[in-house]
Amino acid sequence: MTRSEFTRRRSPVSSAAVALCLSLSAAVCDAATIELEWKMPDGRFVRETRDLPEKDGISVFALSRAEIVSRGAKSIALTPDFARAKKGDDGFWVFSSGEYGTFRCDDGKAECCRWQLMSVYGMKTPERTFAAIVRKLKYYFTTRVVAEGGEYRMSCVLGEELCRAPYEDFEIEFRRLDGADATMGGIARAYRSHQFARGAAKPMRERAAANAVLKTAVDCPEIRIRHAWKPVPPTVLEQTPEAEPPVTPYVTFDRVKDIAHALKSAGVDKAEFCLVGWNIGGHDGRWPQSFPAEPLLGGDAKLKECIREVLSLGYLIVPHGNYLDAYRIADSWDEEWLAKTADGGLPKGSGLWGGGMSSRICPQRAYERFMSRDMWRMGAYGFKGLAYFDVVSIVHADECHDPRHRINRAEGARWWGKSAALSKRVFGGFASEGAFDHFVGNLDSALYVSFKDPAKKNVGLVDGLTPFPQLVYNGVFTMNPFSRTLNFTAQARHLQLKLIEFGGRPTFYFYSKFMHNKKSLLGDNDLGCATDEELNRSVGLIKDGAAIYAQLSHLQYEFMREHDEVAPDVWRTSYENNESVYVNYNDRAVTVDGVTIPAAGYLLKR
Repeated sequence: MTRSEFTRRRSPVSSAAVALCLSLSAAVCDAATIELEWKMPDGRFVRETRDLPEKDGISVFALSRAEIVSRGAKSIALTPDFARAKKGDDGFWVFSSGEYGTFRCDDGKAECCRWQLMSVYGMKTPERTFAAIVRKLKYYFTTRVVAEGGEYRMSCVLGEELCRAPYEDFEIEFRRLDGADATMGGIARAYRSHQFARGAAKPMRERAAANAVLKTAVDCPEIRIRHAWKPVPPTVLEQTPEAEPPVTPYVTFDRVKDIAHALKSAGVDKAEFCLVGWNIGGHDGRWPQSFPAEPLLGGDAKLKECIREVLSLGYLIVPHGNYLDAYRIADSWDEEWLAKTADGGLPKGSGLWGGGMSSRICPQRAYERFMSRDMWRMGAYGFKGLAYFDVVSIVHADECHDPRHRINRAEGARWWGKSAALSKRVFGGFASEGAFDHFVGNLDSALYVSFKDPAKKNVGLVDGLTPFPQLVYNGVFTMNPFSRTLNFTAQARHLQLKLIEFGGRPTFYFYSKFMHNKKSLLGDNDLGCATDEELNRSVGLIKDGAAIYAQLSHLQYEFMREHDEVAPDVWRTSYENNESVYVNYNDRAVTVDGVTIPAAGYLLKR
């Protein structure tokens, strides 16, 4: 399709926009338009077109907070004229979650809302490639792709919450990408550059050079050990000390020492242990109460002894904590510090877990009442490494309407960032569950990026999953790419290869399956240590994974450049140091780019 043909398809540009373009410098490339589709409370759609002038390859569109509120709309969909394509066009669209699609469908819709990991999305069409970066009002927007009669459009959508009560003005930037940057990697680089330019993040290489604990953690796999828990789903929803289901211990603090010595004897010299459920009541037992250490595991004395011995073997060891969820059984229970909805109610927590029905803590109060004190108390046990605090990087930052600690989502993100920064001071680093980037400058490691099955392809408009978050943030923080790639050497071969293809830091998990129905999104195969035979099997799987990671761990300090399918079911992940990792999912060896990748195998090309 020629430029003139595409121009005829676009909305007409107003004379005012043309005049503005002529008045600007020669760096101004084009004057596009953007469609605003306001969905009104009665279901009507009100559409209008506004000018979107471009200068130096960048277009910026803004809406004031006052205008958004005054329109009284339930939602706004914003679609630039260049965010359109036809079935059969060359190109793609990509969400920040890593879901992507090509233009192969007649009709359908795909949305990224709850899983909006970053404030960016992108598209490549015959007209242009662009990165869209939401600069203001970026918490809780939606990205939407719609195909109707083979006509595609990609939009940024502000839903009912942001239309009813926007906490600031809205602003979105569209960056035109040309030449070698007109790729998915180019879209990722544009956003990474934006994050670096505004000081939101720093390269891992720079941070690790000044932090020996971080350097040690990045260079080794993580080993999570779930110690104890109460029945899940819970048998008692509102628990008290008098009516608390029994805690069942599975891995005592003494048994952790056995695991550490077995790993050392097997030749695994570097690892980071994370103790999950060390706290009173076991995993998710009494949050935000952590202390004392669960007596059935050995209590405080045995925990300190365990930490000293693990550190003496050259390993790191950190606590698992949670200051987002709360249970009524906590000794500090007080609804004052819970988050409140706009009508004064309590938002839902993360669900039903060992402590019963969970509630949500206000991010400000989480720091003021708990993390600012409890982290130092945990640090006194001797923990050192990337301390893990659950959930906060796998959900959007919370707002709170309690007049005593009222915060919007942007302020909630800042409070979580403050908590993460404190963890780095106390323990040496901060890790959490996901790859949401609202406090990326203080995130060192993510337990997983996605719950989705990486094997699923061509579901609706979605072709599959690509390592888009890794293209942005590999070299900034470490990631295990999928919940299903935990214990990767114990999983099916395609999952083992997927961790390598997506540049993952391996995470192993003793007793990842703890729910009574044995359902789990954390991989089909578990690690255990109930017997010495079971322990030896688990140690062997960790040893195999550590050996693979030893060949690839240096890539955690490099930015990913591109991710391409270079032959059927053969993927190349290239890095800025000019190294590439090839992964072959075929049952035969494949030669490409002058190298031969073994069947169902991988190869590092230096």
